[in-house]
Amino acid sequence: MDYPKRVREALVAYGFDEKEAQTYLAGLEIGSATVLDLSRKSGLPRTTLYPILEQFCRRGFFSVRMVKGKTQYVAEPPATFLKKLEDREKTFRDILPDLESLRSTEGEAVGVTMFEGSDGFRQFWQKLFRSGVKDYCLLTSASGMREYVHEEYLIKHVIATRLKLGIKSRQLLPENSMTKKVVATDPQQLRESRYLPADAKLPATVLIFGNEVAFITTRKENSVILVASGDIAVTLRTAFEMMWLGARKAE
Repeated sequence: MDYPKRVREALVAYGFDEKEAQTYLAGLEIGSATVLDLSRKSGLPRTTLYPILEQFCRRGFFSVRMVKGKTQYVAEPPATFLKKLEDREKTFRDILPDLESLRSTEGEAVGVTMFEGSDGFRQFWQKLFRSGVKDYCLLTSASGMREYVHEEYLIKHVIATRLKLGIKSRQLLPENSMTKKVVATDPQQLRESRYLPADAKLPATVLIFGNEVAFITTRKENSVILVASGDIAVTLRTAFEMMWLGARKAE
């Protein structure tokens, strides 16, 4: 049977070759099947199917059983693919900090990316979430980011995704009535805050994560400038830590 092209392409994108995709789809359609059944359905010779099925059984895409003395192969449900992807992602996310710690940044070229407007703001956060970091530091007035997108978007998308991924944050911000409302939500939002003097002027927000630093400007300048540089990140993180030690703990 000629299965839909988009289905075969999706299986190839998952990691199958064309013959493996054809075998799985044939098995899925038949249900419990012998190698001869699969050969007839897929159009592949049995000599080709045996090693494919052996690999599939080892990887958990087919199960095997004996029925009246005959070996029968059963394709696992399609949801198996999603579960395996989720397991792979979780495993990789768990080791990503260890891998990053091994990566040398010596000799890396500095990269600068500009994101503009509300769409750019969203794209920046998507990049941060894909980076695999488990924490970041923030120097902000808190009001600046609210000029880009509605507070509802920050809470339901940015903060909600951060919490889902278990990313912690620390922030330094001026002490005023508005920032006190933000700080009051720290325990629920995996965040720790400390206060700078009330007259501290921070029109732009500085966000440090991994080997990258983002400068989120005011709505007037309408840009997020992302600098990928281990040297710059270390320098600004050091400055942040020094300010953190001298800042007043938020009660």
